[in-house]
Amino acid sequence: MLRELRDNYTRVRGQLFFYKAFTAQSLNSDMKLRDWGGKLYFFSSDKLTWSSSRAFCVSKGTDLVTITSQSEQRFLNSEIKDHYWLGLNDLETEGQWVWVNNRTLNDTGLQ
Repeated sequence: MLRELRDNYTRVRGQLFFYKAFTAQSLNSDMKLRDWGGKLYFFSSDKLTWSSSRAFCVSKGTDLVTITSQSEQRFLNSEIKDHYWLGLNDLETEGQWVWVNNRTLNDTGLQ
């Protein structure tokens, strides 16, 4: 139980840090924050490359999204009305898709 409390504290603390980083700057009408399933998602229509988008996220203490379930994928599909970058890439080997947390696409069971 103590471990679960620590994990929840760490998660909430990270979300608060992330949220404060964005509320310090005003969010434009084309930017939004959404909370779902214990995660906080930032959506922006800024036209950046995948690498620039990832660098921006990392500079805020987070990363591009890693989808871990069908329900999370459905949530994102309902929120996305434009094109957004995910934390999925084939930078090392073309055609071998890997999430930014080093799990393969096949590991997540999502296709």
